[in-house]
Amino acid sequence: MKSIYLIRHSKSDWETSYSRDKERPLSERGRKNAKTLRKYLNKISFSTDLALVSPSERTKETFRILNVPEPLAKNVNFVSSLYEAEGSELLELLRKLEYDLDNVLIVGHNPGLENLAERLIFGKKETFPESLFLKFPTSGFLSLVLNSTDWKDCGAVPCQMQRFWIP
Repeated sequence: MKSIYLIRHSKSDWETSYSRDKERPLSERGRKNAKTLRKYLNKISFSTDLALVSPSERTKETFRILNVPEPLAKNVNFVSSLYEAEGSELLELLRKLEYDLDNVLIVGHNPGLENLAERLIFGKKETFPESLFLKFPTSGFLSLVLNSTDWKDCGAVPCQMQRFWIP
């Protein structure tokens, strides 16, 4: 079995000046929610083999808050393709993971995370029933289990939802 964890970055700050969307930081509320999420992750003794993090400022800042006082992941990769990735691109990223990894965390953006979650939960269907989420909320944490030992089965074998938590 493989575990997949998805976290959408915390609430960003639209008031602070930035030249590109990728540079938008977290708002005060976002920082507060990230700290609340960290308390929850501590409570459930969360850790992962690998964290794949979008290089946007808001995802990096969210991850920095989540990653203290103890690191969440044994390995961390900031992956440029995660920024503005569609669900299908995220799915391909999962399918290419090393076989010996047991679990992975993706810290990213909507609508890609929401689309990925639906594809992982519903499996190979071409069309899905109405969305599970009105939207995948900021600071949201989703834990899924893939009943397979091969990452290539992501999207073909439906995942079971274990946890869905929002601040």
